[in-house]
Parts: sequence; C-alpha cells; structure tokens
Amino acid sequence: MKKVLSVYLKPYYGRMTIGFFIKFIGTILDLWLPWILAYMIDTIIPQQKRDRIYFWGLAMLVCSVLALVLSVLANRMASKVASDVTETLRHDLFARIMGLSNAQTDSLTKPSLIARLTTDTYNVHQMLGRIQRIGVRAPILVIGGVVVTLTLDPVLTLVLLSVMPAIIFVTYYFSKKSIPMYTALQVSVDRFVRLLREDIAGIRVIKALSKMDYEKEKYDKINQEVVNHEKKQMLQWRW
Repeated sequence: MKKVLSVYLKPYYGRMTIGFFIKFIGTILDLWLPWILAYMIDTIIPQQKRDRIYFWGLAMLVCSVLALVLSVLANRMASKVASDVTETLRHDLFARIMGLSNAQTDSLTKPSLIARLTTDTYNVHQMLGRIQRIGVRAPILVIGGVVVTLTLDPVLTLVLLSVMPAIIFVTYYFSKKSIPMYTALQVSVDRFVRLLREDIAGIRVIKALSKMDYEKEKYDKINQEVVNHEKKQMLQWRW
C-alpha cells in the first residue's frame, strides 16, 4: 500500500491538490449555511427588514449551489485519479503475473491471482476515491462544525465535545475488529473463484462421471461461506 501511495499516486499529486482545495472550499460553504440561518433567525428576522432577509436568503442559495457544484467537480476529479491509478496498477500487476514461474503460480494459485487482479484492485480503486472524497470533507466538517457550534452555543459545544471521545473509541474498536473479517472474506472469495474455475474447466469430466450433485453441494457450501462472511461485515458496521 505504501508503494501505491508513493509511486502510483506521485504523477497525480498536482491534480489531487487541486481537488482537495476545491473540496475544502465546498465544505467551508456547507458550514456557512447553518451560521447564516442562525444569524437570520436571531438578528435579521427580528428587525423585520425584508431586503436584508432576501439578501441573506440569496446568500444561502448561492452557498448551496456553489457547494454542490464544487463537490461534484471534486468528486469527478477524485474518481478520475482513482481510475487512472487503478488502470496503471492493473497493467503492472498483469505484467508481473505473466512473469511468474510455474512454481510461483502454483504457490499463489490461479484463483488468488485472478482475485488480486480484479477484486483487490477494485478495492484499491474504492479506497483511493473515498480518501479523496471523504478524507478531506470529514475532518473539516468535524472541526468546522465544532467552531460554528461554539460561536452559536458554547454549552451545546461542550456536549458535542464530551461525546466525541466515545465516538472515536467506537469507530476505532469496530475498525480494528473488522480487519480479520475482511481477511477471512478474501480467503473465501479465493476459494470460491478456484471452485468455479475448476468446475468450468472440467465440466465435461464432471458430467461424464455424474458428479453434478457433488459439485453443486461444494458450490452451495462455499457460496454460503462467502455470504456468511459478508453478513458479518455488514452487521459489524451497522452496529
């Protein structure tokens, strides 16, 4: 993973920096909305000046539109970077697989190599996209939300800050617990792909020996194993 971040992302540092800046501006505009609304309710509306109400209402509309446009633009840039990096990674991984010896291929197993070339690179693609989309927005929303809340209601800010350590602990606990689940799921997927590959390649032999029912039972067993691991992951994050 360090190699992906240091080598494959290096040509896109400039584009990512621009995307992060656009995302930063869009997030700041999102944070302005509750502050403007609170200012209108507490200060503008009691004055009963329609022109100022219209002005700040228009300001909220402009901030909303700009935040939406900048967020979409930043997300598109993030998706493009993630796609380009994944394309290069898949190309290099395929070239590396083609250079493996027979012993190395047998040791790693063909289904595992297929899964790494497809599923694993797809997971890398998802991770890179989410880091660029959420990695900038989430910290700014947390810190900015605390600052905005502090300017509006200091007491409510203390309540928010008192809850944050519990949230951080729960997030860390479940994240650490989910890592072995992902590992077990990947092993099950490798076995699933290997079984499919063997059955498809040997379909004639299976039919000739009347082993269809036996292979169906093997398939149902490994398929249920994959489903169980996926359910555990989903329940883990729902809790």
